[in-house]
Amino acid sequence: MKLWLAICASAAGTLLVSVLFLRGQAPGEAADQAKDKRTITTAGTATLKVKPDAARIYFGVQTVAKTIQEARKENSSQSRKVVNALSALNVPDLKMKTADINVQVVYEQKRGELHLPKILGYQVTNSFTALVQDKDAARLGANASRVLDTALENGANLVQQIVAFREDEAEIRREGLSKAVEAGLANAAAIAAGAKVRIKDTFTLQGQPEYTYGQGQCGLTNRIVVAGEAVGDTPVIVGDLEVTIRVSVTCTY
Repeated sequence: MKLWLAICASAAGTLLVSVLFLRGQAPGEAADQAKDKRTITTAGTATLKVKPDAARIYFGVQTVAKTIQEARKENSSQSRKVVNALSALNVPDLKMKTADINVQVVYEQKRGELHLPKILGYQVTNSFTALVQDKDAARLGANASRVLDTALENGANLVQQIVAFREDEAEIRREGLSKAVEAGLANAAAIAAGAKVRIKDTFTLQGQPEYTYGQGQCGLTNRIVVAGEAVGDTPVIVGDLEVTIRVSVTCTY
């Protein structure tokens, strides 16, 4: 039995050596190659501040009446007035669309186990978005302000938010990727210097880049609304947007 085991072990060792030589490797080369595959993996991050070139205004017309027909009729009339007034502004590249239409039943507040709430009427909400575009941040904010004020002065009584953004992000992403990779390589070099090793010229990028978008500094200030009408202009301040790109960098040493 011991003789048979010795023969099997010898055959297995011969087979392993043969396979290594068939691959062009000496028996000790496998360990050497494993030792050569030494890597440093780190991350690189870049944050860019960019000027927005578009702003979207979210607003709506909300009406309440005793019957659904009356609520719809009043809402339709006010909505048409708002749309016509915005079209008459002649703001360059202004685009409008209906975002949502919602109908709700309005019940009385009195409730009880033996009391069913009485229907008081119906509420109809027609939500719109208006898109303004301009590469100049000051004009972009001014046009967004004009759209908002005109909508409020002509029947809109619901303002949700204004969002500033960059329409084409491809160029910004490419610039951010380059800077994030540079930062990753610099971090890897710092790690290598601390470990007293030298980084080779080759490196790889692992995984997909991560993009994080900070909220644009776009806000409404000094807004006074009385019975659906704006008193004075509504200043709209459009600030820079932030885009953060993160990549994983692996270097060999």
